[in-house]
Amino acid sequence: MSTSTARRWALRGTATAVAVIVAAGTIAAAHTIGTTEDPGHPAGRTVTPVPAAAERVCAGSALRLSDDAGNDATRASTIGSPQIATATTGDRVDRSELGSASTGSSAPTLLTAPAGTTAPQVAGSSYQSVSDGDVVGVGAASCDDPSQSTWLVGGSTETGRTTLVTLSNPTDVNATVDLTIADSSGTVSAPGTTGIVVAPNSQKVVPLSGFVTDQGSTVVHVTSSGGQIVAHMQETVVRTLTPGGFDIVSGGASPSRTQVIPAVVLEDAEGAQRGEDTADAAPVLRLYVPGSQAARVTLGITTADGGGTTVDATAEPGVVTDVPLDDFPDGRYSFTIDSSVPIVAGARTTTPTDDGRTDLGWFASAQPLSATTVTAVAAGSGARLNVVNPTRQDATVTVRSGDDSQKVRVTSGSTATVKVPTAQQLTISGADGLVAGVSYQGDDGIAGFPVRPETEVSSPVRIYP
Repeated sequence: MSTSTARRWALRGTATAVAVIVAAGTIAAAHTIGTTEDPGHPAGRTVTPVPAAAERVCAGSALRLSDDAGNDATRASTIGSPQIATATTGDRVDRSELGSASTGSSAPTLLTAPAGTTAPQVAGSSYQSVSDGDVVGVGAASCDDPSQSTWLVGGSTETGRTTLVTLSNPTDVNATVDLTIADSSGTVSAPGTTGIVVAPNSQKVVPLSGFVTDQGSTVVHVTSSGGQIVAHMQETVVRTLTPGGFDIVSGGASPSRTQVIPAVVLEDAEGAQRGEDTADAAPVLRLYVPGSQAARVTLGITTADGGGTTVDATAEPGVVTDVPLDDFPDGRYSFTIDSSVPIVAGARTTTPTDDGRTDLGWFASAQPLSATTVTAVAAGSGARLNVVNPTRQDATVTVRSGDDSQKVRVTSGSTATVKVPTAQQLTISGADGLVAGVSYQGDDGIAGFPVRPETEVSSPVRIYP
């Protein structure tokens, strides 16, 4: 036998010995971890995660790109403060404010429900009516879970339109954020859209005009690594010299072949289009296909009184498409979008206000609810809860607030709009698979936000050696 052959056999023999030792260790570990009472089943141990506090972040105040004196146009400053409503399955909700970066901050509120014997749920929403110089209108938003991916369907960078993306990091580590921006021409390629660092427990404000100019239709996909992010978008409109509205865009549902926008207000859209610079005052459904195939889309529009219609459209891949929503009477609507490929969606409407100006409202798509969801509706003009049933089964939904409750029948494919208490905790039960949103409609403007499902809590897992 040659020397090289002998070495190969020696190595193989050593590997075999190691394998035998590892196998013996595994068997010993299995007997240590597993149960000796039932040797016929795989050994293992059930591990229950330690209950953790629940956190969500509210959008914060209205913003302008300057200070009170109109100076320092590179830094965002707050205007007033919103009304915030909270809910929890725990004992209490603590509020704190995240820090500010050099770009300014909307002073976002961090909601924390401390852990008890189990992990709690926490929820909330904000509403603000503002009239300060060029920033006039109402904005509403959901308080959201930190996430590594958020789709913001809305915004514009045309002349007189200011769109700001707020990036809130409630974690204790740096978050590195990338913005994928699309407009009506395709994906935007611009320096500075990647590697945006957001410090722990702080917020950074990013003007969209720093990456794309003179675009009336935008969609932003926010992704992060390291710390997780809560992202919102604020848009302010000035039509020539007249304030044209303010709103906050909440994150919508991830790309899917079915999207539901549960709370859309249409009120005198024709009146909002009178005057100068009103091309973007018409109501639209905004669509974006992140894939490579065109989407064949059917839009189902329903109201609480049983009315409804459908609209067919096509959305090309990689570009933002605005579908006009003309000739619809005033009312509160839900939109159900069925697409041949995964898609994201949002809706924009406008309305005249009692001071002779206009306001705009952005309405995001929502995720299906679980069997029981806690939420809270911030106090605001004409608040309504809108529940959509996209399933094939009729549902009876119960909305409780303290000792009071109301039952709402939502048949398959229909929408129910109900008045609910504001600034109080609500418990929605019987809504498994249904979608809900809140809309506001008053003399000072329109707004809305999606009701978030409960946060997924870690459940016990079985560990095997």
